[in-house]
Amino acid sequence: MKASFSVPELSKNMFEEDDYLKSSIYDNSTIAVGSHLTDTSTVSTLKLFQQAQPFYIQIKAKIDRLFGRADHSCTLDKDENQTAYEDDKEEIEEDPYRWVILVSGFLAQAISMCTLSSWGVMQDYFDRKIFKGTMDATELSFVGTIGFAFCGLMGPITPFCISLLGTRWILFFGSILISAGLILASFSTKVWHLYITQSVMHGIGAALLYIVSMSISPQWFVKRRGLAMGIMVSGSGVGGLIMPFIMTALNESLGGAWCYRVLGIISFVTSMIATLLLKEKPGTTNTTKKTKLKEIVDLSVCKDSKFIIWCLAGNLSMLSYFVPAFYLPSHATKIGLTPSQGSVLVAIFSAVNVIGRIISGYLGDHVGVVNVNTIFLFVSGLSSLLIWTFADSFATLMIFIIIYGFMSGTVFSLLAPITAEITGMERYPSGICLYLFFMTAARFGPTLAGAIQTATNKNSFFTYQMFTGFTFILSAGVCVLLKYKLRPSIFAKI
Repeated sequence: MKASFSVPELSKNMFEEDDYLKSSIYDNSTIAVGSHLTDTSTVSTLKLFQQAQPFYIQIKAKIDRLFGRADHSCTLDKDENQTAYEDDKEEIEEDPYRWVILVSGFLAQAISMCTLSSWGVMQDYFDRKIFKGTMDATELSFVGTIGFAFCGLMGPITPFCISLLGTRWILFFGSILISAGLILASFSTKVWHLYITQSVMHGIGAALLYIVSMSISPQWFVKRRGLAMGIMVSGSGVGGLIMPFIMTALNESLGGAWCYRVLGIISFVTSMIATLLLKEKPGTTNTTKKTKLKEIVDLSVCKDSKFIIWCLAGNLSMLSYFVPAFYLPSHATKIGLTPSQGSVLVAIFSAVNVIGRIISGYLGDHVGVVNVNTIFLFVSGLSSLLIWTFADSFATLMIFIIIYGFMSGTVFSLLAPITAEITGMERYPSGICLYLFFMTAARFGPTLAGAIQTATNKNSFFTYQMFTGFTFILSAGVCVLLKYKLRPSIFAKI
């Protein structure tokens, strides 16, 4: 005979959520007598917690406001997403081909910017040998300025062309234009010939190579994007450092016409290497062909206040970036130095600028790209106000240009990482193209500074020094506002 027994059934009420207790904790109401948690010690503890809770919340709120974590409930999702993003950056395995992209991007940056940034050498040659002093210097200077302007003007157009033809074809057309423009410029006998060949043809080709390399390269890097972009954009600095010496040697040995032809061949070979190696990262391209500009360039980034603030900061720094390089040789001769010493100062500027671009990119990965950019811009402005303003010897000018050249490298090295930080990689191609487009007018900064100087005192360089210093400091101030918009924390890595 089997023994039978029954297990006593526990009351469901013991495992149900206590609505009375829940209401008492969240709305500070009194625990009802009907609650099954009516033990005297429990009730006393809960009441004590209720009394202490407002004080605890006040203290916590003050701490959160101090470290930029106010309204934690509203920013919780953002912080969690940021943490998850940082974790993904550590875990993701990057494609080894990214190093090929880095080298080819370096070549594209170098060959696209070196001739434009070295126009002063050819300007001097045309003024002395071709036009023999009969041409206004301002007309000649616009050859280089217009070429630079295309790097911004082609910003919104380049994505449209890529959507229709593909990245490889756009790079190929850029290679053809950049070399053909130089070769045809060798036959120039009038300044408008140079406008068509070097300014327009060469300028558009250089812009295509520059913009495409800037758009593609960040796709391949996650963990060290700042350092990678710093190395890549240093190509333009290296090209700007080497090209003047090549141009001068070719002009003296072969003449200006053959100088252009040799440069055209060099440009074609180098740009074709970049064309064959550069490609978009698999999985980042949309196979659907888009034919409308609004479908290709995401104009919604212009509605983002953070992007507008970043464009303002970039325009301020770009306004004065080239001013010392343009006018330092004249300042050197004004205080009694030789023209060769002025050329040395410009060469030193290009050399330390390359180092500054790489170092600022490296620091940006560890400290935060916006943080590094703000500090470097501020120091650049101070160097102009406190050193260049009082410089009266070769030594003091050298100290200024080393500090300024190194710190101002951040203008180009952190351009892409900060844009990606604001827009995200999905909207980054649109963001970088619109950013470059909005900076078109700022490239005329040296001309603006020169006009102000002419209107005040032609024999003083005080305007250039103040213009450079204050625009950089204002740019740093705008970056502080950008940092607050991105994450309102003093010690945030952003």
